[in-house]
Amino acid sequence: MLKCFFPAWIAAWFVAIFLPSAMIAYLGLSPVAAEIGVGFDSLFATTWRVGDDVGPFAKLSFGALLLAVFYAVSRMRLNAAMLIAVSIVCGVIAMLAALAFLPAEHSHGFGIGLTGERFAPTLTAIYVLGGALAGAVFAFALQRCTKRG
Repeated sequence: MLKCFFPAWIAAWFVAIFLPSAMIAYLGLSPVAAEIGVGFDSLFATTWRVGDDVGPFAKLSFGALLLAVFYAVSRMRLNAAMLIAVSIVCGVIAMLAALAFLPAEHSHGFGIGLTGERFAPTLTAIYVLGGALAGAVFAFALQRCTKRG
């Protein structure tokens, strides 16, 4: 079980951090993205810089939240469709909890640490999408691994 859980969790965490970073970079919503300038040809490098700008405490705290909710999900006896649905909801809940409760001084480059506003509408939508897709990635990766044995 754990040999499938940990890679699925890491993949989900990566998506939850770097998908929003790509969208934030593309839209120029981060000072880092504004400093570099964004063109489609530099999107990968800018995405990496925006993601790297997220403070370690924010990354680790969010990773711990995902670990907790996804571990709980993995212990449930769910069919494939329910696993995907519950994982998506849990990814969104973990993201909203991180946005709501991470202190501003530890949120560099993430949520309130990026804009000074706790739930900036555009960024919140981007982060929620990232959390939802992280949940889907977790469910698909977990299912794929467990089917292989």
